[in-house]
Amino acid sequence: MFDTPEVSPSEETPKVFLDTPAAELPGDQSSASVTPPAELVPSLPPLPPGSHAESRVFPPTWALLLIVLGVLLIIAAAIGTLLSNQRAQPTGGAEPQAIEKLSTFTSPPELPADMIVLQENGNPLPAAVPLYLTMRDQEFTIIPVTMEDQRWPIPAVADHQTVWIYGTVINYVIGIPYTQTSEALLAGLDSASRITVTLNTGTDLVFGNPQAQRVPENDISALSQNRPGLTLVLLTSSTTDRLVVQARYLPEEGATSGNAQKVNTVQVAVADSGIFEASTDGLQRFIVEYEVTNVGAAPVDPNLFDMALEDGLGQRYALNPETSALGEAGPLLALVPAGTMAAGSAGYQVPRDLTPPLTWIFRADPTSAETARFSLPYQPPAPAPGQPQVEISSAFVDGRRDLIVINGVVRNVGESVLSVSFDNVKLTSSMGQAILQAATPALPWSLPAGGQQLFELQFVRPTDVDSVLLDVWGFTFQIEGLP
Repeated sequence: MFDTPEVSPSEETPKVFLDTPAAELPGDQSSASVTPPAELVPSLPPLPPGSHAESRVFPPTWALLLIVLGVLLIIAAAIGTLLSNQRAQPTGGAEPQAIEKLSTFTSPPELPADMIVLQENGNPLPAAVPLYLTMRDQEFTIIPVTMEDQRWPIPAVADHQTVWIYGTVINYVIGIPYTQTSEALLAGLDSASRITVTLNTGTDLVFGNPQAQRVPENDISALSQNRPGLTLVLLTSSTTDRLVVQARYLPEEGATSGNAQKVNTVQVAVADSGIFEASTDGLQRFIVEYEVTNVGAAPVDPNLFDMALEDGLGQRYALNPETSALGEAGPLLALVPAGTMAAGSAGYQVPRDLTPPLTWIFRADPTSAETARFSLPYQPPAPAPGQPQVEISSAFVDGRRDLIVINGVVRNVGESVLSVSFDNVKLTSSMGQAILQAATPALPWSLPAGGQQLFELQFVRPTDVDSVLLDVWGFTFQIEGLP
């Protein structure tokens, strides 16, 4: 084995290449060495005997500056990309707002008079403004605000005052300034708690099943407007994450049942409601009998009434004139003079699987934000009973065993379970009822809605007859030509 001597870095001899333009050399001296002036040559201490001079090549100063500048540009571009990805995208109106900063105010801000939030058939509708928030027997004042430079304005004095993002009328988004009391109040809500929002129309919206969670401050998914509900946001806190409470809208608890409500110059009340009849196309007719009293000074045109029916899933059904004509009072068409009362019928076509609770919504004028909401009693109809259909595929005589063998199928085309027992299967002849020897599968049979059952029946063959009658759940078949 050979020992290889170690070479220290100071003993390495780097290769040096001198690149001197030929144009700078006088005459034909491109191969001659060039000696710089003596004053430019620094004096170096003598090298120790036996040592080698270490030559190094350095890039020019301008090249170093370009390298440093390029590195700085790359770092700046990376930081800019990271910041742009953290910015919230949706802004404005009823869309989710990117709430990055807070600004305080001492007096309520003024809302733009021309701000349009809702439209119906191209006509702008003023939004109903929430005035009060009530939860756990505590009432808070609600102040409408709009976003300014992604700032959520909050009152300078946070004593039982909250702010509502103007235009969030599907999912009401309300910010609560942070205090230890407000944080404990929100965190203490349970699934049985109820939160009430009172609108400037006098309507109370009730929300339930509140769910509290802490989310990062840049997470704005809870502010979306894709579902009816209420979102409470705790503004600033001692923690990094933000406390958010989301509650489900409960129309059956916020609506009034039976009592009269005043809408503009009309006082309206529900006299009766319910299913009138089921249609053959899977729909059913629902009719609301109502009474209106004109408490104003001018006649009221009932043709301007906006009356909708809403189910428990938030699906709304428009007025159906044909169904309204089937009601007890019929459609209200004539003008209602001042100080008089009139009755009318509002009819709707709804599916048989209508989901309760039902809410009737009344507006005296489609351009007005004032509404009356009535909770209507409704019990979904019981499913239709099981309904059989029977077919016979074959019938023959088993001479060896002296049996009549019948094969067929029974189907359930009803909406409930159909049961087929011994009492539902009979074979008769002039000799009386035959004995059922065997059934495959064994009776009784239970058929779910839409189900079917293949079967084989074996009866003792009656003597001296050439025809018999088979009865399965009321379906009768005559079997002839018995040998």
